[in-house]
Amino acid sequence: MFKSILLAYDGSDHAREALAVACDLTKKYDAKLRIVHTPQAVADTLIVGYTAVPVPPTKEELEKAGREVIGAAESGAREHGVASFTSDLVSGDPAHAIVDQAKAVDADLIVMGRRGLGSLRGLLVGSTTTKVCQLAPCAVLTVK
Repeated sequence: MFKSILLAYDGSDHAREALAVACDLTKKYDAKLRIVHTPQAVADTLIVGYTAVPVPPTKEELEKAGREVIGAAESGAREHGVASFTSDLVSGDPAHAIVDQAKAVDADLIVMGRRGLGSLRGLLVGSTTTKVCQLAPCAVLTVK
């Protein structure tokens, strides 16, 4: 049924549940698993006198944090009995990056958490999960 499963992983509790489901399906269907993570910048605040200035992380800091998140997903996949998988850090808008990766690997299924680490902005303009469901070229399984 599923030959290629793409797991969108952000390190949230829902993403960890999605990892378990994706690994179970990968083993059940002898599918290929691809894990993707899109690191997002969250600015720290620098106080200068009476002014607060947001300071975004450097590209290196963002990549290091992304590698830690993807490393946790890789460890989790191994703990769930999946030894063969690929993983990628991708940049850009998370929803579009996930959909682009699904198209690139001809995924049959995208597995992702129903809620992630999104900000208040995500609640106002729509969640990554909602956008992926609207744009995906394949089935999307959201996990609570």
